[in-house]
Amino acid sequence: MLVSVFFLIVACSWFASASTFTNPLKQQGADPSMVYIVSEGYYYLLNTASHGKIEMVRAKTLEGLKTGETKTVWSDTTASRCCDLWAPEIHELDGTWYMYYTASAAGASEHYPHVLKGGASPWDPYTYLGQLSQSWGIDGSTIHFPQHGHYFIWSCLRSSELTHAPSNHQAICIAPLLSPSTLGPSSVISAPTRPWERHGFPVNEGPHAMYHANKTYITFSASFCGTQYYSLGLLTWTGDEPTNPRSWIKTGPVLSSANGNLGTGHNGFFRSPDGTEIWNVFHAENEFPQGNCGGARYTMAERVYFDDGSGRPVFEQAMSLSKEQTAPSGEGMPGGLARHHEPPQN
Repeated sequence: MLVSVFFLIVACSWFASASTFTNPLKQQGADPSMVYIVSEGYYYLLNTASHGKIEMVRAKTLEGLKTGETKTVWSDTTASRCCDLWAPEIHELDGTWYMYYTASAAGASEHYPHVLKGGASPWDPYTYLGQLSQSWGIDGSTIHFPQHGHYFIWSCLRSSELTHAPSNHQAICIAPLLSPSTLGPSSVISAPTRPWERHGFPVNEGPHAMYHANKTYITFSASFCGTQYYSLGLLTWTGDEPTNPRSWIKTGPVLSSANGNLGTGHNGFFRSPDGTEIWNVFHAENEFPQGNCGGARYTMAERVYFDDGSGRPVFEQAMSLSKEQTAPSGEGMPGGLARHHEPPQN
């Protein structure tokens, strides 16, 4: 009884002083990816590498990421994959963490998806595992379908029957993930066919999966990053064969420039510490009205809401920088109070 009263008092105290944070979470924070690990009580944040190395930041709170513990998790002197270490993401497969990222040779225009093998924690050391494709590709991520297994999604350079055009363009490809470093046959599930996907250049890139209420979604970035029209689109899975483009319904843009934040794109999702909320982490910039593909981009985080009627995700406008927001639910809860629920997957 005394223990229950103690936890009730502590819980009430926590609710009375819930955490807050402000954006940006990180300057020079392009292509962000984040996870929260309940058993460790840490957020882990990754961004496109600077100075030839991939760094990981961890902290107990979103606000704490601004000054969080930082370590270099990967750099590479191998000539074929030494440079342009872009868009790292970590994904847990069968109890082991893997890091998917893009790399190229020095000064090369050809970029390829690669994967590192980690350990039981995202903070564990990583070793090189392999290159996933021999064709140009960037922004690799994973997605899971309970009846089909694990798949790899990435931005590929293809001509496609979806556009009825012979020229190559950045599209979203999908392939079965036969092992963490081996792909099955690939197919295009989204191509830049709509006007909002073709500003500057026709582009689909940066795919990332989201699961909610037995629905599976993929967000992706559309149009050239060097324009202010770089924005997020949404693919909703119908439940049919995931490699068939007809199994995906496209809408967008669902998040675009607002309140001084330009080029809102290349996002990821993470769960709140208590598992009840889904949050969107993305980048934007405010220095170049025409858009920017470089170091001016910063990391932002905002909660994703869902329509009460349709259940569809609702992405609110990117808020003004320094606007105070309530932190993800469960952040800062004392041990034993937080509860985590894995994302529902169909």
